[in-house]
Amino acid sequence: MKIAVLLTLAVVLAPAVAAQVPAPSPSDVRKDIQIEVQSPIKTEGAVPVKAEPHHVLLFQNDYVHVYNVTLPPLDATLLHQHDLPYIYLTLGTTDVINAVAGKPEAHLTLEDGSTRYAAGGFAHIARTDAGIRFHNVTAELAHPQGSTRNLGVKSGDRPLGGCPESDAAGAKRNDQVPFEQMVACFESDEVRLDMVTIEGGKDYEEAAPRAATLLIAMSNANLEVSLGGEHAAFLHEADVLWLPAGTARKLVDLLGTKSKFVLITFKDSGVAAAR
Repeated sequence: MKIAVLLTLAVVLAPAVAAQVPAPSPSDVRKDIQIEVQSPIKTEGAVPVKAEPHHVLLFQNDYVHVYNVTLPPLDATLLHQHDLPYIYLTLGTTDVINAVAGKPEAHLTLEDGSTRYAAGGFAHIARTDAGIRFHNVTAELAHPQGSTRNLGVKSGDRPLGGCPESDAAGAKRNDQVPFEQMVACFESDEVRLDMVTIEGGKDYEEAAPRAATLLIAMSNANLEVSLGGEHAAFLHEADVLWLPAGTARKLVDLLGTKSKFVLITFKDSGVAAAR
């Protein structure tokens, strides 16, 4: 009988006891959420870049590994490790979540033709939560880069590896502004990044280049490339081509309108080629 009474009292008093336990305050809840956002993923289990299925290898040699990176809307990459420094070129408007292991997620919006430099040494996931396709060409730099710096006007106001706005756009609005074919963007101890525009018969030519260069065609590009006076390739958006040192190069816009491309020049490749 005593046992039955005790059980009855326990059932009756349990709600009253629970009511005395304070509920977590909104600030505590926000704190817990903030901790989760600050470190949403860990580096364990990250795959190498070459094993991430959205990264398709286009070209590689002793200087560079080039990937065509395409991520459909509302998709995500695998967690992947960037051990090497790299330069990337954005193709089309980008609205992407960059979730770096151990850091807060970053919401990136980049315009078509934007370039950036990243030092590497991190793992991340890219997500297209906004429903916009993500596309870029990533050029991993196989050698240590040493010191890095932006070139050209307002170099300190741009993200590292970003190109300044070309005066070529101003030339269409104001005839007094000269056409600027090559815009210097960025350099390290090992490489230099330039953006080139060819239009209206203004071809790009280099008779005796002293260093090898990686060419990446930008959006809407229609290029014919000649090396050593002979046809080498037709290039369009996201196509790449290695331009060797010491071989004359010429690029023509096939439609005679406008094409843009970036050049990543490897400073010590000329010395290596001469050996």
